[in-house]
Amino acid sequence: MKKNISILTLLLISILAIGQDRNLNSYSIFTQSGWVLPTNNYVRGENNLYTPISQIYSLSIRYERQTDGSQPWHQLYDYPSYGLGIYIADFNLRNQLGTPIALYGFFSSYVIEKPKWSLKTEVSAGLTFNWQHFSPETPLNDAMGGAMSCYIDAGMSAYRLIGKKLEIGAGLYFTHFSNGAMKKPNKGINAFAPKFILKYKPYGNVEYKTSHLPNFESKIEDLTSIFIGSHNVLTILPRNQVDKQYNSHSYIVLGLDKRYLKTLTPKHSLGIGVGLGYNQYVGTTYYVEDRQMVIRKANLMERFNLSVYLSYEYKIHKLNVFIEPCYYVYKSIYDNSKSFFQRIGLRYQITKDWFCSIGLRAENFSVAQYIEWGIGLRM
Repeated sequence: MKKNISILTLLLISILAIGQDRNLNSYSIFTQSGWVLPTNNYVRGENNLYTPISQIYSLSIRYERQTDGSQPWHQLYDYPSYGLGIYIADFNLRNQLGTPIALYGFFSSYVIEKPKWSLKTEVSAGLTFNWQHFSPETPLNDAMGGAMSCYIDAGMSAYRLIGKKLEIGAGLYFTHFSNGAMKKPNKGINAFAPKFILKYKPYGNVEYKTSHLPNFESKIEDLTSIFIGSHNVLTILPRNQVDKQYNSHSYIVLGLDKRYLKTLTPKHSLGIGVGLGYNQYVGTTYYVEDRQMVIRKANLMERFNLSVYLSYEYKIHKLNVFIEPCYYVYKSIYDNSKSFFQRIGLRYQITKDWFCSIGLRAENFSVAQYIEWGIGLRM
């Protein structure tokens, strides 16, 4: 654990050292003490100590960069800020979930800004390590399937300026940990917690610049992309039938997508899309033979699917948040997934034409199927 913290701290310090225009930089620390939501059996009390995991405690240090209006998108989004942080958490029961450590990025924007106080929304996302996760030695843990997960945190805080260089803040935030079904079981951890923040601004408040925003022209964008991912299948059989009770396999998913989006405003786009997918797991069955697990695989064509969907994008400079309600117009009879599924994620514009993306595919608006890692061309 100490080694992980040292590596993350050194990485954050090296990133901070690169920054220019230091008068735009600030540094903060926050602490939280809140409640774990009882969304799965393990946190409800079906663990080694037969006690609910009901409390979460966390600490984070962050580097933040305030926009100043030097680029048009700064003004368009009311002078937001963004940055990086290191997060560490613990729970009221020791040695049941570990001590998760996260490295994350965040984006914050003003709801209200006054000379002495402000109200801001904030969204954070990153990767979390150092979990005590499911294994044959800890078979009760259905909350976290692997040693790594995603970290998502969102909420709102009020800030008060103290002097010229210090701010204090407080707010309420929702936190979610999940691995996107890369390792199962994957019920996830959800928490609500107040956040108390102390921010240091070495150069005081930023002086905003204003300039004429370019005229907006609506257009049709053509997005072509491919993705790859994997999902894990955990099979548990009665001990009296097999020598090995737990059997875990990962399966590849691939996809090719075509989208047409119309830019409605500088921030919003809406369109339609069609996707061709391949799921290696479809048609795979398990059975027992001579006390050993045997896997029967389907033929190649049974693993393909075709879907159509609506696509919505919210643009933040080079970063786009997308939400897509989707429907399979074709899938194999061996595919037991729901015909209606959802996709949410991020697209980042690497160059004028090329982008990369990460998306979470889910069903019932709550059950993760897998994470899609993509690259594509926007025309």
